[in-house]
Amino acid sequence: MDIKWLEDFVALSKSRNMFQAAEARNVTHPAFGRRIKALEEWAGVPLVERGHQVSTLNPAGRSVLAAAIDVLDILRDTRQALQKPEQARNRKITIASGKTLAHSVLPGVMAHVQQGMPAFQLKVITTTLNYGVDMLADGEVDFLLCHAHEPLYARIDNPGYRWRRVGADKLVAVSAPVTPGGRHPRYAVPKLGSDAPVPFLAYADSMSLGRILHDRLRGLCVMAQLQTLYESDLADALHAMARQGFGLAWLPHTLVDADLRAGNLVRADSARNDIHMEIRVYQSVDNAKPLAREVWGRIEAYAAR
Repeated sequence: MDIKWLEDFVALSKSRNMFQAAEARNVTHPAFGRRIKALEEWAGVPLVERGHQVSTLNPAGRSVLAAAIDVLDILRDTRQALQKPEQARNRKITIASGKTLAHSVLPGVMAHVQQGMPAFQLKVITTTLNYGVDMLADGEVDFLLCHAHEPLYARIDNPGYRWRRVGADKLVAVSAPVTPGGRHPRYAVPKLGSDAPVPFLAYADSMSLGRILHDRLRGLCVMAQLQTLYESDLADALHAMARQGFGLAWLPHTLVDADLRAGNLVRADSARNDIHMEIRVYQSVDNAKPLAREVWGRIEAYAAR
């Protein structure tokens, strides 16, 4: 039994003409006739009453036709059901992102990307920089959204990956004011060895923000005078602690801008010492998924604005 025989038989029942059915099935008339004959041999009885112009199904043929329609419907539905997981996977984009960027930058990027596109599922995995790079290298994610940082360059700034700058930010030294609404920080960045120790709100070592800060901190202050009071892998947690007056923190400007304007936080160092950062999206050039390539094109357009 060949499924094509059943499809041919259904086509013949519709046209009632061997030549027209063969044309509809895109086969030659002799080949079509052989396939109908093969179906009859499989059934063990004639199924078609052949005329010069019209070929009609006999009672046995009508029974086979009903079964053929049911079988073809079942096979078609089964194939569609089997393909749904693969179709769903192909309509899904997975992005590894730092926790802060996942809510401060990613929504704006994706709002631009998805304009005018057919709907697709977006999965965001918030993770550390090292794990994000590993997931990108292993093909577990389609994109990596991160702050640009020197150790990152050595691993994925090479011909195997491409990137686009999708934003910029800066780390700003902040503290609660001495008095509510005041302009002077409760904890200023220590510049001299004689300065009093300052309670420090630190990023966890796994965070890219922490690494960027650590690389630059030595040139900005006397690090020995920073006494770590609190550590977290979430910038929002450091932000909340700084607002409550627990210590000095270097936080993304996008996160603290409103508080600086409202006076809930004040600068603890000069603006010239802000640590500027690029925000990038990376993709492996080997990612052949059509949707990922389409999204990359939209990211390029966003970056070129």
